[in-house]
This record gives sequence, C-alpha cells and structure tokens, in this order.
Amino acid sequence: MLYPQYFTLRLIIIFITAGWLWQQGRQRSRMAAALLVLTVLATVGLVLSFAIPEPDPRLVLGWGLLAWGILLWGVGLRWVYGLALLAAVALFYAFSLLPVLDLLTWGLVTAVPLTAVISVQRKKVSIPPIIAAELASGYLHPVSMAGHISAEMVNSEHPILECLTDGLLVCGRHGLIMSVNQAATVILGLPEDKMIGRPVTEILVHFPQIDSEEPSSNARTFAMNGRTIQGQMNIIYNAAGSVQGTVFVLRDITVEFQARQAADSFLTTVSHELRTPLTAIKGYTELLESSLGSEADQTQIMFVNTIQRNVARMVQLVNSLIFASSVKGGRLEYQPGYADLPQLIRQIVREMEPRAAKVNQRLELEIDGRLGQIEADPMHVATILEELMTNGLKYGRDGGIVRVTANRESDEFAVVSISDDGIGIAEEDQSRIFEQFFRPEYRDEQVRTGGIGMGLSIVRALVEAYNGRIWFESIPNKGTTFTFILPTRQPQKPAPLAPVAAPLQN
Repeated sequence: MLYPQYFTLRLIIIFITAGWLWQQGRQRSRMAAALLVLTVLATVGLVLSFAIPEPDPRLVLGWGLLAWGILLWGVGLRWVYGLALLAAVALFYAFSLLPVLDLLTWGLVTAVPLTAVISVQRKKVSIPPIIAAELASGYLHPVSMAGHISAEMVNSEHPILECLTDGLLVCGRHGLIMSVNQAATVILGLPEDKMIGRPVTEILVHFPQIDSEEPSSNARTFAMNGRTIQGQMNIIYNAAGSVQGTVFVLRDITVEFQARQAADSFLTTVSHELRTPLTAIKGYTELLESSLGSEADQTQIMFVNTIQRNVARMVQLVNSLIFASSVKGGRLEYQPGYADLPQLIRQIVREMEPRAAKVNQRLELEIDGRLGQIEADPMHVATILEELMTNGLKYGRDGGIVRVTANRESDEFAVVSISDDGIGIAEEDQSRIFEQFFRPEYRDEQVRTGGIGMGLSIVRALVEAYNGRIWFESIPNKGTTFTFILPTRQPQKPAPLAPVAAPLQN
C-alpha cells in the first residue's frame, strides 16, 4: 500500500534535489526535466492515494516502472539498457524473486538524489586550457568580473546575446555549458537543449587546445559539419583571481575561407602558367644575344640587355609567387637536416655586401660564440636571413648601417635580430606588415621600394613552420628591428613537407 506520507516524502526529496541542481547551474539539463515529470507523477500519486487506499499491485508496478524509466532517462542511460533493466524487474516481480514493489517505490526515494549527483559528477570536466594558459595565450583572453558567474547572470544578458551574429557558449567553472545563443546553434548545427548541461569538450571536439594540456597548434580555426569556424576562448575570473567559467566565441568563416582558397588557387595557377612563356622568352633572348656577334651596334645590345633584365625580374617575381603559395599551402620542399647558423649568416652577409655598398650602406655582424647548428633546412633559413637583410637595406638610409646579431638562448633556442636605422614603419602599417602583397607607401625619395610585398609574409610562414616566432620593434624615422627565434631541435616535423617544382633560373 502506498500511503500519502510516501508521496509527500517523495515530493520533498524531489524539491530538495531540484534546488541543488539549480545551484549547480543544471536547471536546464535532462535531469532537471526528469525531476519535473517525476514531480507531476508524485502529485498525481498523492491524489490517487486518497482515492484508492488499496491499489492493485500491478498498478503500483506500472507506476513504479514508469517513474524509474523517467529517472534513468534523466541520468542519460541509453534506452536499450534502461528497457532491459525494467524488463528484468518485471520478471523478478512475476516470479516473486525479490520484494520488487518495495524496491520500485522506496528505492526511488533514495535513487533520486543519488542519480542527480551522479549525473552532475559524470559530466563535470576540468578546463585544461587554464593549465596551459601561457602556451595557449595566442587566443586565451582573460575577462574580469565581480562576483561569481551564475545562471541568473547569463539569463539576464540573454536578449543581448541573441542579437549577436557570432556564436557564444557560456560555461561554468566545471566546463558545463550554461547558455548558448541562437547564432551558436546555427553554426554548430545543434539545438540548444542538446548543448545545455553538457561538457563543452563534447560539443567543441574539434576546437584546438581545448582538451589538451600541451597544445600542438596555434590555429584558431577548425572544421565542423563541413563548415570552417573561427573560435576564441575567454577565461572569466572574479575579483579574487579565481576562475569562474569560460566564454567561447564562434564565427562561421566558411565563405571567407573559401574565397582565400580560391585566391590562393588562382595565384598558384597563374604563377605556374607564366613559367612556360617566360622560359621561352628567356631562351630566345639568350639565342638572340649569341647570334648578334661582334657586328651588333650599341642600340641592339641595349635592347637585348633590357629584355634580359626585365625577363630576369619577371622570373624572380614568379618564383616569389610560387614559393609563397607553396609555403602557405604546406607544399614546400623540405630537406631534413641541420643548418650551421653562424656559417650561414656570414655567407649571406658576404653575398649582401656588394648590394649594401651599391646603396651606400654597410652591414655589421655580431655572432654569439656559443651558437651552433639548428635543426632546419639551410635553404629555408637562408631565405629568412636574405629577405630580412634585403628589407633592412631597402628601407634604410644612405650611409646607414644594417646590424645582424645572433645569440643563443640556453640550449634550446637561437635568436637572430636584424636592425636598421632607416625610416621605420608607420604605426598605421605595423598591424599589416606581415600580410601578403602589403607594401607601405613612402614618399621618401631615398626608399628603394620594389617587389610585390611577399617577402615578410614568406619569412613569417617559414619561421612558424619551424615552430619559431618573429616580431619587430619600429620607431618611425629612427629604424626597425626584426627578431626571430628558432628552436635548435624540432619537437615535431615542420609543416611544409611535399616537394614542389624547381624554380626558374635567372
């Protein structure tokens, strides 16, 4: 017999459990929905206990199985297992093997709070990126707040969040998703009720560095459901400096990504298509020069030399385009080995000295005696050095000095700085200096601009391919210093591995 006292106790237990779930920020979880249904069932049972003092045991059995089914659904147990468990209980009742009715009724009172605790603990996750915050600082942006993050705070800002075109996921300190806006459901292709209360690591499984204490990539983009998404994670701290939660900002950049891919593909195609006519022009020009002989006048020789000079310039530009597209597309030829950095720097400086003298500048060199070999393709390191030295001479002033300094930081890194005392980089141009095809406009007549604006973008791509970093310091009208750091040993293979076609010869 089920007394009214039983249903009253059951309602009290459900209310206490629901209040605890609310404090845990799980008021919109599946378990909370299950408790709501159980509340309705218990209320109906309380009313029926007065109307039917002696209910049929089969009615009690069905009522108990229904309540347990709802509870198991709230825990997240797969329906196949839940159905099998309930079928086993029915068999036990049929053969009178156990006091099934007591287990179904009074056992439910005990199971409600226990399953609620289990559902929360099972879905609690830590926030690994906090451990690796320094390594992942490329896109971890701390946010300060007063007090503690709560469901009420999130809900109070919900109308504002719904107006944003960027997707937002707000998580508590245990990594459980507390709120999402409409844009996030569209970007991720998941309804809101499928995300609320779940660990963020289960939803953003492709987000780099979210579930790893040692991030292996600095990429901020990831693919999901055939879309390209740009993500950023912000850690929320309270006034005491304690972590209160995280906010994930997601932006669908599929269209932009496809446009960049189309532009890169076009650039690669055009660059390779230009190789064939340039090769023919170069070959026939050399043949024409050899056929002139000693009887050619100065005008003919000047014409041929002009053609050869411009063909050589076109060849250099095409090779730069092919090299840049290869670096960006991860198709750059890579020769495993070691580069003798001091020897390589001295070699590049010797090769650049005639060019420096031609523009009335000089190169100064300072190399740390402890500096030795680094694990990198010598051709790639030479490209980095040559581009930066060329940049220093190009934007330096007559009579200026380009200083090359190379040092060793402990046993793990080599640091190279190349500085000039030229015109510097304007503040409005500094944020774009590593962009492809970007060339600052200078009115200074002494500035020897040239090229297509690919040099620094190539340098950065190569440095980062070898797990290094590059930065610069510049004061307008006083000079610029570019510094890059490379590990002496590579923790993993560099990004560019596939071979590409050999460049044209000047």
